[in-house]
This record gives sequence, C-alpha cells and structure tokens, in this order.
Amino acid sequence: MKDLKAHVALFVVAVAATVLTWNRDIVPEAERDLFVVWDHDTTDVMAIRYSSAELDLHVQRRADQAGSFLWGTQTRGTDAPETMDYPVGAEGSLLVTRLADLRVLRSLGTLSDEQRARFGLVDPEARLTVEFTGETRELIVGDTTFGSADRYALEPATGMGYVLSRHLVGSLALGDGSIRERSVHHFPVTEVAMVRIVGGDGRERTMARTEGGEWTEPGGQIPDAGFANFMERVGQLAIEGYRNLPPPREPRLFLRVEYEDANGDALGFVELFRDDFAERDSYYIRSEATRIVARVPGILAERVEQAVGDVF
Repeated sequence: MKDLKAHVALFVVAVAATVLTWNRDIVPEAERDLFVVWDHDTTDVMAIRYSSAELDLHVQRRADQAGSFLWGTQTRGTDAPETMDYPVGAEGSLLVTRLADLRVLRSLGTLSDEQRARFGLVDPEARLTVEFTGETRELIVGDTTFGSADRYALEPATGMGYVLSRHLVGSLALGDGSIRERSVHHFPVTEVAMVRIVGGDGRERTMARTEGGEWTEPGGQIPDAGFANFMERVGQLAIEGYRNLPPPREPRLFLRVEYEDANGDALGFVELFRDDFAERDSYYIRSEATRIVARVPGILAERVEQAVGDVF
C-alpha cells in the first residue's frame, strides 16, 4: 500500500508538470497579477542558461524516439570544477514554464546609472539567458532587495529593471539539486498489468498483476506472495543522483524489469547495475525517465539483488 501511494504521488507530480509545461495560459493564481516581462509558449523554449561565479547551468530541449525532453548540463566550482549531465525532472519543467511566461514581483522602469550601481547590476552576480524559437532574452541578476532574498535584475536590451522572486533565482542557483529528475517512472503503478523480469544470467519470467494488485502467473489465479515482495522492493528504488557516474559498459547488469499495460503496450522499464570493481558496493539505475544511469541508494539496490535469485 505504501508503494502504491508513493507511485501515485509521483504520478500526480509528473502530470502537474506536464500540464503546466504544455499549456500556455495556466499560471499559478498567486502570480496572475504580477508584471509580465515576456510571454511565450513553453514549447518555444529551446534552451536556458544561468551563469554565476559558482555555477554554469545549461538546460536544453532535446528529442529522441520517446519524444521531447529537457536535459541539464552544469559545471560547478572554480578550483576543481565538476561537470555533470542529467535529465530534468518535474521541478525543472515547472521552472521552464515560469521562465517561458516570465512574471516579476515589480517593474522598476528604465534604470539610471546610479540605480544600476546601487542594485549591484554594474558587476552582476549572475546572468540568465532564455533562448526561444525566434528570439533570445537576457537578464543580469544583481543584489538582493532590502529586507528580503528577492533579487534585482536588468534586461540590457531594454534598460528595464525588475525584482525577481527569490524562489526563481534560488531554483536556478541550486542546479541539479533543484531540477534533476527524481522519479524512476512517470506512470502510475495501477496501469501495470504485466511485467517481464530478466536476470543478469539471461533467465526470464513474466507475471501478471490483478486489478487487486496481486501477482500471479499469466492466466493464473493463485497469488504469489514471494513475487509480490520482490516487486515491492523494486518499487522502493529511488534516484540518489547523477554525480561520479561510472565509465560506459563498466557496471554489470543484474536485473531488467519491463512494464506493460492491459493492452500489451510498453509503459517503461528499470535496469539495475552493480560495479564489481569499486572499492565498496556501488549500484546504478536506469529507466525510461532517467535515460542514463544514475546512482541508487545501495541499501535499496542490495535488497533487490538479494531477492533476484528467488523469482526464477
């Protein structure tokens, strides 16, 4: 039951992100009366770049056989810079939606030289660029406003000054900590009607899921409690992050789970890997949502690995 609730919660978040991402006129009620700097369809956003002394974040719209998606690339630090790539998740999609239809707390009008200096916009802390289909808009980000963490900003092309929400700037400054994909899947577990399990040694098993959530042999009637326990462990897998990923082909695949709906259409998959050459056990996960391998908490992956042999 806990596993079901967790999957449903993740699905709700994903649906909310999708609705906001692909519908132009849906704006949070709290922001409807704010000053509009520019107004675009979210699908017009091709790329976003946020650059500061500590972070260079680049979000791009890409596409593959599964459709359009957002991809993040960032470099953090100066002395020993760390570069990483990762899929953008629901929070990142919401951020792109807000940047497509940018609303600010205040418009300050055309800023004088004295105001630019006073607001920290002569030698700004950060720069934000949003590339749309047909045009590119840029803001430079200055100091915080008096008594709050909201930020002054200037659009160099127009000379107009604004006050940006601290939440908007904060999400950009956090980079992967805010916008990376956190969900293993975006489909609700209630849509799963069949799974195909493939072990690292090539052994396979197919099981059906009843409307009541029990697992049986295809066409069978007797619930398999052991397999249900295994699938519960698989459902508890989570994404730890995308840092310090292994070289390609190094980890050993020990499990693949493929999910289908009642019509036999593919919903997604999850793969688990283990790096046998690491100093300590290191596990990785890949799914239709991550597209690349990500780190998975070792204790969760180990519990699945311990049960793999029992399902065949």
